[in-house]
Amino acid sequence: MVRRRWIGIAVVALAVPVGFLFVVFFDKVMSGFGACRIVRQSAFASPSGSKLVVVVWKECGATVPDSTQASIVARGRTFSPESTPTFVSVRGHLDVVVAWSSERAVTIGFIPGADEVYKRDQHAGDITINYE
Repeated sequence: MVRRRWIGIAVVALAVPVGFLFVVFFDKVMSGFGACRIVRQSAFASPSGSKLVVVVWKECGATVPDSTQASIVARGRTFSPESTPTFVSVRGHLDVVVAWSSERAVTIGFIPGADEVYKRDQHAGDITINYE
């Protein structure tokens, strides 16, 4: 009877850490399926160089279409998709043409033209954004 009890304790003692490792591994694998990948494409400096238009491609796997996005970042600041808001987002991997006309105005164009626009703001902070 004592031997059977020790076997039971040993089985439970092994099952708990093995189960924990399985749950951690399963969570790690499943969290990768929903993760998006941000690929920085280019940055365009304003006339004084104090601001940048940062262009990225966002890839989220087979179930979500890829997109091209742009944000404005102050020179010397690090671009972060979590803390830097996008002002434009379009479907697909497009080439972006950026032309600053002043420190407070920028024109954005896409090659080829964007088929589907998800977001298209006219302003990003104090900067006016024009689209072609």
